[in-house]
Amino acid sequence: MEYTPQSRGFGNFWVTKMLIGELSKKTGLSKDTIRFYEKLGLITASDRQAGTRLYKEYSPETVERLLMINQGKGLGFTLREIKQLLNEWGDGTLSKRDQIRIIERKVEEIAEKMRQLDTIKTYLVNKLSKLNQEILSES
Repeated sequence: MEYTPQSRGFGNFWVTKMLIGELSKKTGLSKDTIRFYEKLGLITASDRQAGTRLYKEYSPETVERLLMINQGKGLGFTLREIKQLLNEWGDGTLSKRDQIRIIERKVEEIAEKMRQLDTIKTYLVNKLSKLNQEILSES
């Protein structure tokens, strides 16, 4: 990690801002995805002027936030839901009852998707069996 004039010591740790390329490498997300998440307000960046160029810099906390966004997506949450959860859980305004309600709703959505996938699976298994029987009867 390159230490810039914007780096600052904090105890025995360095808090360093990073450019989008480094953020992309640390998270495995494309630069376009990072820009999209910034546009949606899921993450923030600070601007740094260097000559005539303007660079966006991201804090180390952005890495953690992006990883949480990715994990939320993997669990079936929409970006809107993730933004709400990150903002409200992050500032402590989401009550435990609201957290339970949100999680229960997501569990039910996942259960419904599983029922739908099971229906599709049953159809495909039956179709496969029928096709195999047709091939055997043709021989």
